[in-house]
Amino acid sequence: MTQKNILLEGIESKIKAEAYRLGFSLAGMTTPTPPIEYPRFEDWLKDGFQAGMTYLTSDYHRESRMDPRNLMPAVRSIICLGYSYPIQSLEKTQNYDAALVAGYTFGNDYHFDLPVKMESLAKFIESICGKQITYKSFTDSAPILERELASRAGLGWIGKNSCLISPFFGSGFLLAEIFIDLELTPDQPFTKDLCGNCRRCLQACPTLCIQENRTIDSNGCISYHTIENRQHIPVEIAEKVGNWFFGCDICQMVCPWNKKKLTCSPESEFSVQQLIAILEMDSVTFLSAFANSALLRPKHFGLLRNALIVLSEMDRSISIPAIEKFLRGCVDPELISTAQWALNQNKKTPL
Repeated sequence: MTQKNILLEGIESKIKAEAYRLGFSLAGMTTPTPPIEYPRFEDWLKDGFQAGMTYLTSDYHRESRMDPRNLMPAVRSIICLGYSYPIQSLEKTQNYDAALVAGYTFGNDYHFDLPVKMESLAKFIESICGKQITYKSFTDSAPILERELASRAGLGWIGKNSCLISPFFGSGFLLAEIFIDLELTPDQPFTKDLCGNCRRCLQACPTLCIQENRTIDSNGCISYHTIENRQHIPVEIAEKVGNWFFGCDICQMVCPWNKKKLTCSPESEFSVQQLIAILEMDSVTFLSAFANSALLRPKHFGLLRNALIVLSEMDRSISIPAIEKFLRGCVDPELISTAQWALNQNKKTPL
């Protein structure tokens, strides 16, 4: 056995150990062969379930998902990673004294933190290989059918709520990938479907947007509308937003596989006073207040819109004067429309 082969022997277990040391909960390897579920993505597009995310229909997004090698022709292996985040208890959705945010938003935006960790992992791989490698790192930053790749790498199965579910960590984790030009021994795919006959996620979804084929109709998804939608939120959706200020985790909250992950955190909610403070922010203050936070995603307009919708369900004695004050100073027609709707909704609720 050559010195080079001795160095590479057991490299997969060393990579996983380092990934865990860096804070990842899950790690596995797979090949860059095309995903077999790509046709389902095309069917999803044909159904119009991408809603306003029309960029998903571009040739680049389609071709990259069709074959990972279109993103990096030199790729020989894909390292799939999972990074855990907390999920709140379902009881939180009944507390209209607080506005909720999705669990993945806790702390700094993962788009800043995870690439640093993946860069460290890639450099570690170079150190144990004794040579420079070609690699690309992604975390929700490129068109990849990452749930199928992760399942193929043994991380879990795609659940009925469309999330990847690990039997050890539930579904509360972010996915990330490192494409490398090094051939690694792939892990065994996760082939079990441990959802069984459970349908809690489908039944609990406020808008019933979860499809039987384990996809999501974004047109009805609260997460889509409060994060990705750049326009007015339809009334029929706004009426079901409840106290979700940013995102929605209900389909994960009710999942039996997440029972051990349910937790509470002061970062998981905003008070009425904090929402009112957001209404009073100008664009400069907004950028400063949410620097390095995922809450920048819907931009200033989106967060103002979301705050107005959630305030429509909150304490009338505080929220009504705040919405009225906002209306007096607002010039955006869509925000004016949302504020007027929120005011009318709030006045309907009993004192």
